Amino acid sequence: MQMVFLEECSLLDREHSSSLSGAIEALEASILRLPVVGGARADLQDVKDAVGSAVDVMQVMGASTCSILSKVEGTSSLMLELAKVAAQEQALLDQTRDLLSTIAALHVKQCSLQGHLLQLKRRTSHIQL
Repeated sequence: MQMVFLEECSLLDREHSSSLSGAIEALEASILRLPVVGGARADLQDVKDAVGSAVDVMQVMGASTCSILSKVEGTSSLMLELAKVAAQEQALLDQTRDLLSTIAALHVKQCSLQGHLLQLKRRTSHIQL
């Protein structure tokens, strides 16, 4: 289950990077069409088109940001859930380690008691003879 969450996070990251790269390229293309040197003249329609294009890109970026925000919020809750699961797993691993330690100690005690029992049986059998 954790791998699914991590894969979703990776997919969101790739989508975000791709969207952001596209927005940057579109804005750069629009800005580069505007004259930026002193005394430059430009056709009013060209400037209007460039600004309109930049506004369109900004609107797309806004919609993309909203979409990504909802995905990020979803990812955030998944990561919180993943952190809880990891903490539960750690607690269970600690409990398992403690139980295995107890089992090992009980095994040593059992072996010791079996050895002691054998010694008692031998003594009892020697006394009866």
